Amino acid sequence: MGTISHAFTSLSRHSRHWIQRGADRHLRLAVTGLSGAGKTAFITGLVHQLTSDKCGQQLPLWQVCRSQRLIGVRREMQPDLDIASFDYQGALASLNREPPAWPASTRNISELRLAIKYRPVQGLVAKVTESATLYLDIIDYPGEWLLDLPMLKLDFGQWCRQQSLRAEVFAHSPAYAPFIDALKDVPLEQTADELQLQQVAALYQTLLTDLVRNQGFYLAQPGRMLLPGDLDGTPLLTFFPVLSMDMNTFSKLEQAPRDSAYQVLKTRYQEYVNKVVKPFYRHHFAHFDRQIVLVDCLSALNRGRPQFDDMTSALSEVLESFQFGKSPLLRRLFAPRIDKLLIAASKADHVTLDQQGNLLHLLGDVLKQSRHAAHFEGCQVETMAISAIRATDAGSVTHEGQAKQVIQGYELQSDQLLTLFPGDVPRTLPKADFWQQQGFDFTAFRPKDSAGDGLQHLRLDHLLEFMLGDKMR
Repeated sequence: MGTISHAFTSLSRHSRHWIQRGADRHLRLAVTGLSGAGKTAFITGLVHQLTSDKCGQQLPLWQVCRSQRLIGVRREMQPDLDIASFDYQGALASLNREPPAWPASTRNISELRLAIKYRPVQGLVAKVTESATLYLDIIDYPGEWLLDLPMLKLDFGQWCRQQSLRAEVFAHSPAYAPFIDALKDVPLEQTADELQLQQVAALYQTLLTDLVRNQGFYLAQPGRMLLPGDLDGTPLLTFFPVLSMDMNTFSKLEQAPRDSAYQVLKTRYQEYVNKVVKPFYRHHFAHFDRQIVLVDCLSALNRGRPQFDDMTSALSEVLESFQFGKSPLLRRLFAPRIDKLLIAASKADHVTLDQQGNLLHLLGDVLKQSRHAAHFEGCQVETMAISAIRATDAGSVTHEGQAKQVIQGYELQSDQLLTLFPGDVPRTLPKADFWQQQGFDFTAFRPKDSAGDGLQHLRLDHLLEFMLGDKMR
C-alpha cells in the first residue's frame, strides 16, 4: 500500500510540474533600449514596485492587484549561472544617495528572477491548486548588441555599402575626417599591415563612440566597439568598413589574395558575426519570450532632425531583428519566440501631462510601418509612455490669467529646483518646418528623493498588465 501511495505521490508531483510548464508558469522577459533610455533605472523601478509592501496600492491597473489576487513577490536564485546577476542593490544605493543619482548604465548582459505568487481563477491551474507561481526571469542587455543582429544577414561587402550610406551621419563627428584620411592610406589589395589595421580600427571606434556618446546618434556597428569588454584589443574588433567604393572596385577586391588587407578585414568581420553576434542570438535572444525596448524620444527631439531620423532608423532595425510569431505549446517548451513586444517611450514625466499623449502618438507614428509587419507575423506590439522612476512632479501655474501645466524637479547637472514648461511634443513625425522653429527644450532631471513616499512611477501597472496579465488569470 505504501509503495502505491509513494508512486501516486511521485506521479502527482511530475504531473504538477508538466501542468506548470504547459500552463506557462515561466516567462523570460528581455529589456533593452536605445542609448540613454534608462534600462537599469527601468528594471530597478519595476522590481522595487513588485517587491514593495505597497505593491497592491501602487499598481492599481494591474488586474491581479486590482482583484486582490496577488499574494506576494520575492526574488529567487537566477537560473543561468553563467550570466551576471543584475545589481539591484547597487542601483537602489545610487537612488538613495544624498542627493539621489541615476544607476550606472548597462554594460553587459545580466539577469534576475522573481517568483510572483497569486491566486488563479481560470484554466487548469485554478482547478488543481489554490495558488500558483509565475517565475519571471528579467534579462537586461545593452541596446548596442541588439543593433548588431542585422549583421547576421549581411556579408562584408553588403555591410560596407550599408555603412557608406551613413556618410552624412558620420560627418557630424570631428573624428570622421581622421578615420577617412587613414582609410585612404590602407592599400587594400596588398598584404595586410597589422599595426596599420589596428590604428584605423581605433579611429573607427573613436568615431562610433563620439557619434553615440557626444553627437546623440544611435546606430553603431559593430556595437561591441562601444562596449568592448574582454574583446578590447582583440583581432575580432580590429576591423572597419571600406567606404565609398563602387561595385567594380569591390569586385576586384573580392579577388585579392587571402593575406590582403581587404580579405583580412572581410575574415574578421565574418568572425565577429560568427563568434560574437551569432552566440548572443543563439544562446540568449532566440530564447526570449517577451521583449521591452525603451526609447528616449525627448533627447532625440532635443538634438535635432539628423539624430531623430537616426533614432527612427534604429527602431526599424530593432523590429526587423525580432523572431515574431506566437509559438505552439511544444515549440514554446523548447524553442520560444517573442509573442509580445512593448516599445516604451521612457522619461514621460519629463514633459507635462497634456503632452504625454502627444509623446505616445509620436512613438506610434515612428513605428507605424514596422508594427504592421509585426502584427502580420502574429506578434502583439504595444507602445506606451512610461516612467519607471519619476523625477518630476506635475503642477500648474497661472500666466497672464491662464492656467498652464508645468513640471518641477531638480536639474541633473546643477541640482537646482526648476519649474518649467519644456514645450510641445509633436503628435506625428515632425516635418521640416518643425526643426526650424520648434521650441522644445528637454531638461535632464535627477531622481526624486525617495524618502517617505518611496520610488514613484508612471504607468508600470499598465505595462505589467500587457506583459504578464494573460499569464496570471
